Amino acid sequence: MEELFTSPIMEAVPPPVLRITDGKDELNLAEFPLSSIADRHDPDQKTMIFEDRIFDERRGEMITRKLTITASDQYGLPTALDDEVMLALVQVSKLQKFTGRKVNFSRSQIIGMLGWGDSGRSYDRLATALNRWVGVTLYYEKAWWDRANKCWRDEKFHILDNVSIMNRDSRASSSPQMELPLCSFTWNDVIWRSFDAGNLKSIDFSFYVQLSGAIAKRLYRFLDKRFFLRKEWKFEIKELCFEHVGLSRNYDVSNLKRKLKPALDELEAKGFIAPLPPSERFRKTAQGIWHVFFQEARKALPEPQGKAGDASPLALALKERGVALETAEALIAEYPAELIAQQMESFDFLMAQKDRNLIRNPAGYLVSAIRAEYAKPPDLVSEKDRQRKEAEAAVRKAKREAKQKQEAEREKAREAAKRRAIDGFWAELPEDLCTTYEKQAFDEADDIAKRFLSRDDAMGQSIRQNLKDKFALKMMAAG
Repeated sequence: MEELFTSPIMEAVPPPVLRITDGKDELNLAEFPLSSIADRHDPDQKTMIFEDRIFDERRGEMITRKLTITASDQYGLPTALDDEVMLALVQVSKLQKFTGRKVNFSRSQIIGMLGWGDSGRSYDRLATALNRWVGVTLYYEKAWWDRANKCWRDEKFHILDNVSIMNRDSRASSSPQMELPLCSFTWNDVIWRSFDAGNLKSIDFSFYVQLSGAIAKRLYRFLDKRFFLRKEWKFEIKELCFEHVGLSRNYDVSNLKRKLKPALDELEAKGFIAPLPPSERFRKTAQGIWHVFFQEARKALPEPQGKAGDASPLALALKERGVALETAEALIAEYPAELIAQQMESFDFLMAQKDRNLIRNPAGYLVSAIRAEYAKPPDLVSEKDRQRKEAEAAVRKAKREAKQKQEAEREKAREAAKRRAIDGFWAELPEDLCTTYEKQAFDEADDIAKRFLSRDDAMGQSIRQNLKDKFALKMMAAG
């Protein structure tokens, strides 16, 4: 994988879709949002502020952490897509083993990592993101963790010190096929020192890119960092949404729940967080105070011996796919058997395709699929449809074979009739005329055929017969 980022690559080559499951994320960058949650924002807004309160063990007191983000007038604040570009730049450094602040890269590689299409629009979008990151200034107040000194620091910096882009029109006109040198960017020294100190965590970058929503991506990075410490977390919903996801502060609790739901459904479906009903996901803990609860997804535990004896066939089928027997019976009581069977069929199809959405927690995916009534995978052919198509194909095959048989029989009949006509032609001729016609038929032969006329073997007999047949057909056609 590293070679893709160290050898020159022509920018004209379509970007490969790069899968990076063993990526890295800088811990400070995963804590607070660095961009708006949308891909567009008010062009007049030039500042975003995020803050929270945590207990600082070193000081033995609660502290307020604050991040202020200011933008350049020309390019504005970063957006959700710009945030993805920034994380992709971290992956480039990781693939080059964090060997230095200056990092060579190819724009097509970044586009391939992000799964963007190979188009001018993608290159323009990447350029916009890089311009914004060069122009943005971050002000961390007691919010930048200094791993080397084990303390929270104030830091003020640009993430990227500079970016150098080699464009196609920079090539010598006499060498239009010359490979472009790699582009480069340089991390600010603050970021680089954090990298160098190992203030990093693992991240499945390919999983991150495949998430469909910006909220799901933001939650994934934030929770993935927290799950390293423990497997269950609760957060005050407004602090989570306003300060760590970046949702609008104008939303009330009910709207925050609504905004979070698609992201939570996706993270459940893809096996990152354990499925929870709304009553357990969101809990009112005091007057006007709501918390949101998360559990890291776990693989289903084996059922104790002796519990499956009285289970229904459908429950056993769910159990075979990793669903706890108690959960299976609850699903059967709540949802139609036909729906459950359809979702199991989709599940089996995706498992056979090694769909990565199921890898982390297949049973959790199946439970979520039943509860949310996931759409059938577009490539899936149901058993009923498969049987119908097989029956239709068998009918078409039988008709085709019958038609071929009839045609063969008709051709055989035509050949037999022609043979009888030729034999009749020669049989009805007087002997002297028969000899004359035979000589005439042989005289009309080409030079190659004449070389075999005098031979008494099978080849000679076949050629003489063919010449006589051809002559007879000509005479009969002439009337």
